[in-house]
Amino acid sequence: MRNFVRFIVKYHIFFFFLAIQFFCFFLIYSNNRFHQANFVNSSNRLIGTLFSWKSTLTEYIELQRVNDELSLENEGLRNLIPESFVNENDQFVMINDTLRERKFRYKSAQIVNSSINKQLNFITINKGSKEGLKPEMGVIGGDGLVGVVKDVSEHFSTVIPIINQKFVASAELERTGNFGLLKWDGSDYQYANLIDVPRHVEVLAGDTIVTRGASAIFPIGIPIEGSNFHEITVMLSVDFNKLRYVDVIENLLKEEQRELEIMTEENAE
Repeated sequence: MRNFVRFIVKYHIFFFFLAIQFFCFFLIYSNNRFHQANFVNSSNRLIGTLFSWKSTLTEYIELQRVNDELSLENEGLRNLIPESFVNENDQFVMINDTLRERKFRYKSAQIVNSSINKQLNFITINKGSKEGLKPEMGVIGGDGLVGVVKDVSEHFSTVIPIINQKFVASAELERTGNFGLLKWDGSDYQYANLIDVPRHVEVLAGDTIVTRGASAIFPIGIPIEGSNFHEITVMLSVDFNKLRYVDVIENLLKEEQRELEIMTEENAE
């Protein structure tokens, strides 16, 4: 208390000056309509600016919520598409759960970290083993193929995307059905290469390249690119620089397929 009194005594002239200034402003405002109007207008502008900032912040927070809801809705819709099931009885065409067995299951996830300017790019998503994710699950975005799950912790997973030089996927020309291997040369995150396509195959500008489904990781027909050139350099359909949400694909029949293929290979030896 003694220090406070000393502070007031030491700066009493300054505080007296401030008090006079406030009193003068009050007199000017009280007796001058012009200054009253200016003060009101300035106050309105300040309040309007504050409300605008508040609205922008609210919209940003709300946009995050809307994106999360859309991602979950997209997950639900992907789980309902016919390609996620296999028919148990081909003699009937009626769509009924007793005649169809689920093959693919989708889980939406948000990207929390990623890179596009390295030779071995990676993506980190906010879902892990707690949500049922495992290594070697396929990952797709709203526009097409993204990559494959590499490592999984309880709450996170890392993904090797197409734009990683260790990534290889079986892909085919949708128009002709001829297939090859999709690889990235490390130069541009918007383009990859389709190799091992027979020389006699006619490749046209504008041909669509999709997943072949041979790896038991991805369903058949997931888009990979939007256009290509005669050198079979393909423009990727997914813009990895803007990618924010993905869907992880679980093939529920993968182990059955692999066991059968291993058995066939062993019997052929």
